[in-house]
Amino acid sequence: MKHTLAATLAVAFAAPALAAQNDIDTICSERFGRNATLQSRCAAVAQAVDAAQPQLGILMAGGNPTLGTASTGGVRLGLLPRVSAGVRLNVVLARLPDIRDENSSTDEVGLDELTLPAPAVGGNLSVGVFPGISLAPMVGGFGAIDLLGSATILPVSLAGVEGLEKNPLSWGAGARLGLLRESFVTPGVSVSVMYRQMGDLQFGDVCQGEESQHPAEPNGRLCSTNEGDFGEIEFGLSNVSGRAAVSKRLLGFGLTAGVGYDRFETDGNIAFRGPPPLGFAPQQIYRLDNVAVDNDRWSAFLNGSFTLLIGSIVAEAGWMQGQERITGFPERSEFDPKQGTFFGSIGARLSL
Repeated sequence: MKHTLAATLAVAFAAPALAAQNDIDTICSERFGRNATLQSRCAAVAQAVDAAQPQLGILMAGGNPTLGTASTGGVRLGLLPRVSAGVRLNVVLARLPDIRDENSSTDEVGLDELTLPAPAVGGNLSVGVFPGISLAPMVGGFGAIDLLGSATILPVSLAGVEGLEKNPLSWGAGARLGLLRESFVTPGVSVSVMYRQMGDLQFGDVCQGEESQHPAEPNGRLCSTNEGDFGEIEFGLSNVSGRAAVSKRLLGFGLTAGVGYDRFETDGNIAFRGPPPLGFAPQQIYRLDNVAVDNDRWSAFLNGSFTLLIGSIVAEAGWMQGQERITGFPERSEFDPKQGTFFGSIGARLSL
């Protein structure tokens, strides 16, 4: 019994340490700290996945969960709840280190920047389940609750960038709490929380042949050909997003402004090529699986809309903050992760 308890406690206390060893910011220095060349190459790919994750996350989430309004659904006669449905095209000007580069010089690894507009096409749904209470004449909607849902496809292969594989799907669910419902005299004010999950995306291919285990390197492989990209990343992600927004319409024209906070989490796989082999020796590659990538980001967004009867046309512009560099990623790279990311949407919404 004592031995069982001791083993259980040892595993419990060891779990955080094992997780820390697989953190994206430190894994390169921990695994390859004694080899400056491998650490530098690893850091370039680690920076790519750490930058790509939140940018694809905001592409999936966007700014306003219901384009063009912050107001919850109002009172409706009959048994059916008030429903709002919309379609949207999200675009993010994504930036990351270009890990496709086959240049063999260690000093130049990860120095180039890849910029591409990444698209996402999706639909959003909100269903009013509680109309809230009225605080005064023409001042209502306090405590109103809407259920939110979303489905999105990221057709990133349409960007025409060599090395992008798969077109991941995402889904989301959450709720919006009304603080004020928009009326003639008051704006709409609400806060919302959504959870989203995205399928796997792959970028790059380090070995375009057969792989075998390296006899002396636990994370090493031998590639049967010398053809392939410098780096490879593969990851899905989960996202918890919070939004606070205020909106007001006048003569059919409306503005919505808001701020957002997102938590992105990933267990991803990264790989990179070692230095070019000598003579006819096989190319060495290195794979690190189940690497933990966690990012927190603040964002801000602005919607402009035009509403006619029950339909609205909406455009959105937003910005998400940047991040710090991965340990070991070169300062002189063209890619600067501290720069923010711009995103935008156009869409249409139907309210019944």
